[in-house]
Amino acid sequence: MKAVRGLLLLGLIWALAACQSLPYASEGELPPPVVVADGSTERTALNAKVYDAATGWIERHYYARDFNGHDWPAMRQAGRAEAVAQPTEETFYARLAAVIDELDDRHTSVTSPTNRALEEAIRLGQSGVSVGFSAVRRGDRYFVTRVRPDGPAAPEGVQIGWRLVSVNGNTNPIAFQVTEGQSASYVFEDEHGVEQRRTITAVVLPSRERRDATRREDGVLVLRFEAFDSLTHTWFQEQMDAAIADPPRGIIIDVRDNGGGFAAVLGDMTARLYGDPQVFMVMDGRFVDLKLKSVRADSHWDGPVAIMVGAGSGSASEVFAALLQETGRGPVIGETSAGAVIASRQVNLPDGGEMNLSLHMVLTGHKRRVLEGVGVTPDIVVEPPLADLRAGRDVALERAAAELLSR
Repeated sequence: MKAVRGLLLLGLIWALAACQSLPYASEGELPPPVVVADGSTERTALNAKVYDAATGWIERHYYARDFNGHDWPAMRQAGRAEAVAQPTEETFYARLAAVIDELDDRHTSVTSPTNRALEEAIRLGQSGVSVGFSAVRRGDRYFVTRVRPDGPAAPEGVQIGWRLVSVNGNTNPIAFQVTEGQSASYVFEDEHGVEQRRTITAVVLPSRERRDATRREDGVLVLRFEAFDSLTHTWFQEQMDAAIADPPRGIIIDVRDNGGGFAAVLGDMTARLYGDPQVFMVMDGRFVDLKLKSVRADSHWDGPVAIMVGAGSGSASEVFAALLQETGRGPVIGETSAGAVIASRQVNLPDGGEMNLSLHMVLTGHKRRVLEGVGVTPDIVVEPPLADLRAGRDVALERAAAELLSR
């Protein structure tokens, strides 16, 4: 825990100096949502308060002062009336998200109070409302990457590899709120370009395990986790202690579904794979760069290691993969990562929602590469055939295991 505490202190000093007016959102601490009637004057007033807060924070604190080549003050003003006039939380957040999406920044985003509570339940491994499939963004498009056999999408014939076009006519699917018993119209496009329309009713399902450790018959240990958060930090330490006590033939770190998380957790995980402290990321400042460096761990794994990435790998997972690649610690295997690497901060919105706000460009720790919009290109590229994905065959994992066993 020493590395985590040290990095958290560093991050806190930087955050307070840069943006004292931002109401920081702490992990696991959900503020009570502000509940107002749909279509009411209270709804309109709350919309205005949230809109002005979110877009104002972007105007004052956004890392790119040219707003990625956009006239943000004009965009902010142009989108205000339509967003504020929305009658429901869901439609308001859809409009607010549409305005923010014009920045072309995958980190700066908003989450409604309803979706924030759902995400927290998933993080904690609790049952939650689901339509039974997952989609990952590739460029400006979303593709189905997983269909649960116990969920409502499977009997409707939804297939891995289909492109998700819209939900109830909204082409920004992440803005859609899922409610138990609610039916929604989904439009997909299959691999042949044929439109597929489905009506899917959301149900409560057990959450998918967000982290697991599997020691294969060939002796390779696979550590899969979906976020760099406090729960994963504890779990990862336990797994590394166990691996050091009873060494596997190699360790595969699977972050193909990992959207990122806290730099402090990333730093502590880094320490368990290196004997010496490592600069694992650099935040590019206007006057001075801020280098984040791990500390020496009491014990570390010095055996073979590989990391698996894909389109679902974002932020901290990309920085992690880049570090292993740049230092030669282990090969990166899979598909190019998301290219969504900005130092950001979670901010509480006035209604109990949350905003993720980009504050600093991030560079890799050793070669000072910019990963934003580029991603990490694997050392060994594996693009699984659609037939294998649908049959549940993980050819990328098998290639990673073979690579470790050959060393």
